[in-house]
Amino acid sequence: MLPVKSQYTVVVMAGSRGSADPVAKASHKSHKCLVEVAGQPMLLRVLETLESSPHVRKIVLCIEQSFSRIDWLDKRIASGELMRLDADRSPATSALRACEKFAGAFPLLIVTADHPLLDTEMLSHFCVNAASGGDVVVGVARAELVLSTYRQSNRTLLRFADGARCGCNLFALNNLQACAAINFWTTLEAERKHPWRLIRMLGIGALLRYLTGRLSLSDALQTLSKKLAINAQFVEMPFAEAAIDVDNLSDLALVESILRNRLSK
Repeated sequence: MLPVKSQYTVVVMAGSRGSADPVAKASHKSHKCLVEVAGQPMLLRVLETLESSPHVRKIVLCIEQSFSRIDWLDKRIASGELMRLDADRSPATSALRACEKFAGAFPLLIVTADHPLLDTEMLSHFCVNAASGGDVVVGVARAELVLSTYRQSNRTLLRFADGARCGCNLFALNNLQACAAINFWTTLEAERKHPWRLIRMLGIGALLRYLTGRLSLSDALQTLSKKLAINAQFVEMPFAEAAIDVDNLSDLALVESILRNRLSK
């Protein structure tokens, strides 16, 4: 049996971005996570991965109450396999709501419903390493790994002194102290596609070191830890696919090709 601290209550972020979402709009879906890749909705792929992982204790779907009823989703909710939490106005505020709602169910793992390449091997690597980490742990992949494997992938890069990184939409909140990081996230969310603006929130010293190529990822997280009085750490993900979610139609085409290639083997 797995250690209790490496089993997570997983919150799947599946809220709608409304008419601003190009993927949902092009596919005539209310939510991006309902768009099919390789014959299955993205959300269903994520749920099936979580359901097959020994590191998952409970699954919570964070989505609007007005979400259209779907048989495969309704069955999971009715059986108790899946809980539903009302999404808030943004992913960050939804995560904060999850922290408050499941304060007695830590550790929490935050994942996104637009990450259909997520598999049990990735989950295991992250959960095992995150469980022995700090209060909050983020998953990252080296940009050179992602871009050398998928040259057509257009990811947001954080360029640190020890190498550029891509986010992997994996966040472990190991205890209540981690909620301070989620509170901070709510102030950063609008800048998530502008790395230097994110670093600026850590202070002018960190920003200057970042702009001059002298700030490492460990240094950035140490600065964040001091600012928030928590212990923030990261897990390096050795999987290029861990950094590829579906933000736009180009991502959708790439993910489709990756999954089709997997299925043909």
